[in-house]
Amino acid sequence: MSATVQCPHSDLHIAVNHVAFGDTNVHYLEIRARCKVCDRPVVFRGVPLGLSPHHPTGELGGYEVRLPFLVEGEEPTGKLLGFTGKRTL
Repeated sequence: MSATVQCPHSDLHIAVNHVAFGDTNVHYLEIRARCKVCDRPVVFRGVPLGLSPHHPTGELGGYEVRLPFLVEGEEPTGKLLGFTGKRTL
């Protein structure tokens, strides 16, 4: 794609990874995305930096968002650990 033509980002490759950390039943979906046309990564906005069993978070560059989840009807068990911070994108 020419540098003078702006990519419409109309075709994204989205990768989803399932992970579980430590002594808890909370699981996470880690999501990353890239444009298939220009290969630029998606930057997720509006989520704090870190890892939390209570709310979505992202990695330092904003290229990955982490969504915590439980199976319906479950309550969190185990030692729920995490950290959050602020970033400016």
